[in-house]
Amino acid sequence: MASPYLIQTVSDGVAHIELNRPDKKNAMLLEMRDGLAQMFEALADNDEVRAVLLTGAGGDFCAGADIGEMGKGGLGGSLYRVRHMQRLMRAMVRLQKPVVAAVQGVAVGMGLSMALACDVVLAGQSARFGQVQRRIALPPDAGAVWFLTRYLGVLRAKELVLSGRMFPATEALAMGLVSRVEPDSQLLDAARSIAREYARGPTIAFGIGKRMFDLAPSSSFDDFMEHEASMVPLSVTSEDFREGTRAFLEKRQACWTGQ
Repeated sequence: MASPYLIQTVSDGVAHIELNRPDKKNAMLLEMRDGLAQMFEALADNDEVRAVLLTGAGGDFCAGADIGEMGKGGLGGSLYRVRHMQRLMRAMVRLQKPVVAAVQGVAVGMGLSMALACDVVLAGQSARFGQVQRRIALPPDAGAVWFLTRYLGVLRAKELVLSGRMFPATEALAMGLVSRVEPDSQLLDAARSIAREYARGPTIAFGIGKRMFDLAPSSSFDDFMEHEASMVPLSVTSEDFREGTRAFLEKRQACWTGQ
């Protein structure tokens, strides 16, 4: 489903997706969730795209799900919207290409989850984060408990959810929820530079590495060794591996194609 609230451009191997509903702080309508899920699903099969950059228009990243749509249709309507939200989160997490988020302004609720579904999160100094659903008597959704428990541990995650408090970029950095903090004026350029660097990298190896990170927290050491043994050899068959080894032996910069 195409949405006027989503803008995608492709340049230098990077798909830049902008949430474009600035008058509502890019709060996610159902059509936006569906459209963004379809974009990420399509990018999985697009060999021209080797990295993704996700941003929000108008000085904010995302204010979460649109409150105006909540509660419509009773229990059935709510389940329908949750399932569509989960489709988006799955598409983001499953994409085997690097995803960079550039966050300024608010990133709350579903917006925070979307940022945490990315591989690298750059925050502007204006960025403010929070799991604020308690303010409307809702539990966290969009995988928030999974992400926060994974990154912070149960106690710290519970405190953020139960308090519903907002916290600044500096605290998010200290907690390990963002990768770097940049001045707002430099945020987009910094994020683009990182995304372009990843787009020039060994895409298949990146994808395998992402999958290994997904499996590690829920695996015993021995089980993870088996995952590693089944996945690492797959990269040896890639053209990028052959190019990487040639470049190393020839003492030159590798030129990877993502194949």
